[in-house]
Amino acid sequence: MSEEIIIRQAKLYDVPAMARIERDSFDDPWSADEITKDVTAGGNVYVAVALKADERVGYGEIRMVAGEAQVYNIAVAPEYRHEGIGKELLLHLISKARMSGCTLVTLEVRAGNTAALELYKRIGFREVGRRKGYYQKGKEDAILMDLSLGLVEIEVEI
Repeated sequence: MSEEIIIRQAKLYDVPAMARIERDSFDDPWSADEITKDVTAGGNVYVAVALKADERVGYGEIRMVAGEAQVYNIAVAPEYRHEGIGKELLLHLISKARMSGCTLVTLEVRAGNTAALELYKRIGFREVGRRKGYYQKGKEDAILMDLSLGLVEIEVEI
């Protein structure tokens, strides 16, 4: 039987583990200082951490402004990928956006990140645009996606 995943608001003491996950996940990772700023920002910024058996295994960030939310980041430790943690983090962030009165969630994803693209499409996100050569490393396109929160209950199996 697999361990239960707990997702909660991130605290300062979570930052070192989150920074490690960030470094292990991205070619151009955010620094621990950048993550700390977001964890302590409050207001329209919400950072969540995922725990499995008290180990920090992933995190996600969303920013909410004027009824819209933007997913800024979702990262899962490499050794915990393909266990549904990214999906749980995304659903948690969507729920937080809905509770905050947002009606639309947006995000951008690397065109080559097929695992993330598949997840977002399964949840109900749709492609609404593309930024050619947006990412510095590899000159990869960014795919812009959005999700109307009115569709989430129909589209998402929880």
